[in-house]
Amino acid sequence: MLKNHGKLKIAILFLLVLFLGYQYLNSFYSSVLTESAIYYEYTDGVKAEGVIIRNEETVTVEQSGTLHFNVADGEKIAKDGIIANIYDSEAASVAATEISNLQERIALIEELEIYNDITAIDLKVLNARIDTALNEFIVEGADGNFEGCDYSLETLLTLMTRKQVVMGEKTDFSALKASLNEQIISLKAQASNPKDSIKSELAGYFVSNVDGFEQVYKTEDISLFTPEYLKNAKPAEVDSKAVGKIVHDYKWYIASVIPVSDSMFYKIGDRVTIETESISNPKISVTVEKINLSADGDDATIIFSSNQMSKDIASMRHSKITIIKNEYKGLKISNKALRVVNGETGVFVVSGIQAKFVKADVIYQDDEYAICELNVSDSDKLRLYDEIIVKGKNLYDGKIIY
Repeated sequence: MLKNHGKLKIAILFLLVLFLGYQYLNSFYSSVLTESAIYYEYTDGVKAEGVIIRNEETVTVEQSGTLHFNVADGEKIAKDGIIANIYDSEAASVAATEISNLQERIALIEELEIYNDITAIDLKVLNARIDTALNEFIVEGADGNFEGCDYSLETLLTLMTRKQVVMGEKTDFSALKASLNEQIISLKAQASNPKDSIKSELAGYFVSNVDGFEQVYKTEDISLFTPEYLKNAKPAEVDSKAVGKIVHDYKWYIASVIPVSDSMFYKIGDRVTIETESISNPKISVTVEKINLSADGDDATIIFSSNQMSKDIASMRHSKITIIKNEYKGLKISNKALRVVNGETGVFVVSGIQAKFVKADVIYQDDEYAICELNVSDSDKLRLYDEIIVKGKNLYDGKIIY
């Protein structure tokens, strides 16, 4: 009797260990594989290499000395505006740069002091602008656009300081301004007057990079830009005295060599949208200006014109482009997840410990994935961030999966 009782205890202990082992393994293993429904944008169109053609005038300097630029790369400049001052020494140029930076800070402080009346400010609007600036700073940093990142950070700090002023946390900037002015006085002793300056003969955008194509890609006769011309174009020798150029016409062109079969979808005068590698303004509205065929008839140069000039475009010579046909925005899911249940297309998602079938309205699909209509509220349809089951056996509504 005792012997049988001992065997029973061993059998119970074995079953207990087996059950606990199963629970332990089950906590690390699921019978299904899932992924989240994420927001996704896809641009469908003709992909090509674009050559940007602008009216450009090279800026040269004849005098020796150290240059102190008054305009940033890609910044607008007026006719007769000073591009740069010429100093005898690098130390004088550096001091002039520091003085300019300090003067900008003082001007910013004086602007902030204007907003000292709390009744003149809508705090909700100010907080919203701070949130926007913060998001822009994060996005610019994630995209690697450090110049834009600096601008966003400056905007963010300005708005946050303005909020401090409005809330009464800091209202007296006199000591800070006095300190900055003292630094300016000290620097002026090191910064002699410039011996000369470089002025812009034209109004436009200043670009520091001179690539040798300024005289190769001229806008006077765009019929010259055949596929053969663009493929064989070589830059001219850059003048050693060149310090930059002025992009002086707001109408510019972008030329792309594409197969003739793709060019047949367009005619002169068509308004289309192209996507470039510009960070600040990637999607640009353009007009089909000219279509030049190659000698063998296999390729064509399609030339677009635009008046949307920007800092990025002024500095860019080549860019990957997409001539947009369609744009799709929605929830991206793997084709493996799509199923048809009772004649309805949809997916199984995780709902608690169960599988749940929800409808999915497919708006675009290729060999690997589908884009479904965006939905954030209807629980009977696929929603943003739903956990989609992409791999699982014998799935049905209500099946226990965990």
